[in-house]
Amino acid sequence: MDRFKQHYLTLPVNERDSLALQAGTTRGTLNQVVYGGKHIELGLADCLVALCPGLTLEDLPLTDRARQQHAVRSARDLTEAKAGA
Repeated sequence: MDRFKQHYLTLPVNERDSLALQAGTTRGTLNQVVYGGKHIELGLADCLVALCPGLTLEDLPLTDRARQQHAVRSARDLTEAKAGA
């Protein structure tokens, strides 16, 4: 979470608006993530990871459901990697 907060807070307001727009959300929602402890779903988290260089899902406050989904996805990716090796 600190990595996302650091990145977000270094952005000028217009770039925060742009990030939110590209991620399909609002600056208010991103402010809640940074300041209010709001947890986010996997779809928004994936968008933020794609838009913020160096950011990973572990840097974001995920909902319990999003953590479960990420765990399933990671286990599947590991299984597929082993099968391909």
